[in-house]
Amino acid sequence: MRIALCDDEKACHETIVKLIGQYKQANPGCSFLLSSFYSGKELLNHVDEYGGFDLYILDCIMPEIDGIELGTALRRRDDQGMFFYLTTSPDFALDSYRVDAFDYLLKPIDEVLFFQSLDKAFSFFSRAMQKMVPVKTADSIRILPIADILYAERTGKQIYYYLTDDTILTGITFNGSFKEAATDLLSHNGMILVGSSFVVNLSHVTQVTKTDMILTGNLHVPIPRRMYDAVKKEWAAFWLNGGRYHAL
Repeated sequence: MRIALCDDEKACHETIVKLIGQYKQANPGCSFLLSSFYSGKELLNHVDEYGGFDLYILDCIMPEIDGIELGTALRRRDDQGMFFYLTTSPDFALDSYRVDAFDYLLKPIDEVLFFQSLDKAFSFFSRAMQKMVPVKTADSIRILPIADILYAERTGKQIYYYLTDDTILTGITFNGSFKEAATDLLSHNGMILVGSSFVVNLSHVTQVTKTDMILTGNLHVPIPRRMYDAVKKEWAAFWLNGGRYHAL
């Protein structure tokens, strides 16, 4: 698991690094790579150049870009990493959950609570890595993490998979109905059939209008008029029940 720590306060930064080292010693089966940053700008530059992380440990109060703004900027980049927020005040709790925070910890950091949060993060990460779907292409079978799929679209008798890295994977020609062909996708929580041509990953949906589901990256999937109420209800229930963390 790739972890990014971003905190401009040197003492807290060193404490977190020390605690993560202790956690690793106590849990040798947990493999991770830790990268440290002292400003939001530094972290965003790294993400833009090299890609994102699986877990972000972010201080809420930082100069130039605070932790909430940083989380918002990462989500706008369609970053699906988990966010741990650190702060001296509970006032930021509501804002942190608006960017789908995984956890929120008050400073000074309690060692037991921090380790419990890491336990939850590793558990979620392990389950996420196990949630895969096989996709047959013309020359191979590719195993895709469900989290990497924005949506799948039927065109004729083929399924096109739109992925978070902006690539499109083309499946082989299928027989029967689209719903039957998408059975593996639909077996996962958070994947829903929309109309007769789309399967959408609700964890990537940011808005539901009367005509479209809007996904990160400003992608639009049309909603049949007759399905609007049902789709909106499922989307709302998905996030009210814990969103992508609950789905796994």
